[in-house]
Amino acid sequence: MLIFYFYLISFSIIGYGFILSKFLKINSMQIGFIGLLGLSFLIFFSYITSIFFIHNYQFNSLTLGTGLIFFILFLYLKFNFIQKELKIFLAIFTLLIIFILIGKNHDDFSYYHFPYSYLLTQYTHPIGLGWLNNGFRNPSSLFFLNSLFYLPKVDFFLFHISPAYFLGFSNLILLKLIFDKNIYNKIKIVNFLSLLVFLFINIFFYRLAEHGTDKSGQIIVFLLVILFILLINNNKDKLLNYENSKVIFFVFILLSVLISLKPFYLIYIPLVFVIFYYSHLKKNIRKILLSKTVVYSLLFSLLVFFYNFINSGCLVYPANFTCFSNLSWSFDAKIIKDVNQWYELWAKAGATPHHIVEDRAIYIKNFNWFNSWIENYFFYKVSDFLLGLVILILITYFTFKENLKKKISIHKPKFNLIYFIIFILFIEWFLKHPALRYGGYQLISLLLFIPFVNFLSMFDFKYDIFKRKGFILIIICLTIFVSRNLLRLDKELKLYNYNPFVNMNYNIDKKFYFRYINYIENNKDQFPIINFIGKNFMLTKKNK
Repeated sequence: MLIFYFYLISFSIIGYGFILSKFLKINSMQIGFIGLLGLSFLIFFSYITSIFFIHNYQFNSLTLGTGLIFFILFLYLKFNFIQKELKIFLAIFTLLIIFILIGKNHDDFSYYHFPYSYLLTQYTHPIGLGWLNNGFRNPSSLFFLNSLFYLPKVDFFLFHISPAYFLGFSNLILLKLIFDKNIYNKIKIVNFLSLLVFLFINIFFYRLAEHGTDKSGQIIVFLLVILFILLINNNKDKLLNYENSKVIFFVFILLSVLISLKPFYLIYIPLVFVIFYYSHLKKNIRKILLSKTVVYSLLFSLLVFFYNFINSGCLVYPANFTCFSNLSWSFDAKIIKDVNQWYELWAKAGATPHHIVEDRAIYIKNFNWFNSWIENYFFYKVSDFLLGLVILILITYFTFKENLKKKISIHKPKFNLIYFIIFILFIEWFLKHPALRYGGYQLISLLLFIPFVNFLSMFDFKYDIFKRKGFILIIICLTIFVSRNLLRLDKELKLYNYNPFVNMNYNIDKKFYFRYINYIENNKDQFPIINFIGKNFMLTKKNK
């Protein structure tokens, strides 16, 4: 059932993406982009409906079934144009089956990802939910998406697959950009960067258990940077006004999805100002800003802030200046300050499973943390990551080395502003939250990738050579992806007795996973009822 539903849900996502693209007048026939549009719509739909309806079997079956009808309509209208893309889609998502077979999820999944998602399948969304768990105070949109995958026969054993859809549809977008001959003839830096990012995310992000709510956002950041580089260099063709507008629409939607995954992705909002900087992008900016797409993206973002607010009393938790202290479910300023301090302490290696520094405030101040971070984090994770990046770059370099002979006389792709913004974000990352999962993966990678692919794109060699060698690298990459997941499954068989041929469901400790639902059920009298349409409750300081 897991595999059956995995395909079925992917079809439904495409169906909703098709309808949304028609409504927003984007009219894309690229399945990767349509898939990400469909994911954004399902998240948006889950946000809207969670307040009023329980996401039970009946509700979710109707929701995803409607998406399947839209998918059939999409096939009926566009089949002749997308046959090749459908084959690639099926190939990529078939490879992802080995990705979603998993015996044990990461610790955060059991701590707050699963409980939040499961709660939405039992109740309409409560107010003050943050009092139950710190992880509930700034909920990721993945939890809302997960709640729509609570389905008959498979129950809640699909709650872990959302990152697979982000990875799958992003791979389709990257493959389209890699092998786009028109782009190669004009802006080949985009082809090279898309190739390197494809290799990176499928080799470095091969384990679903490590995705959490972080890596889907990091993949989107990679896509956004590629799209922005495409936009700012796409200024000569007569037909580009429409194409640029279409890409800008995708950028706004991807940005809204990005900030819904984790609050700290708000720091990527300055990328939008790139659109206002270049004259060829500013031409239709008023029309774009007043478009349905931007309105949709703004509504989407408002819902993100709304759920932060009703869970914690803050628009962006734990940013104290966005918090309201006079609400019955609000948190004291000291609690918020302590949480903020804890996040920074953890990122700066001041808190580990085995040790926590005594004076937290002094430790995180200035560069008091630096030596400990170098000793306990840099040489533990960052150095290995940098080594992997260098090896990836060297393999790519030697693959194309024999073709790096004749330079193009005129070659000046624009990326300085994008690179400057990435560098500033890297400085902010290093000073405030220098953990790879908090943005380090994509920022460090992009700082190395962009100069490297700019160097490669300076040389003049035919598209057919790039296509052939790029294809070889992709095949090697996907072979590594499958092999590493096979080795992981073998390890999980030994550690957790997980055998997908017998049972594809991940292992759970029911007492642990259901602790919040059990707490609510055992203390119903303490929860005042909020009269939305469904069964609801409100947590307050008094309840806590």
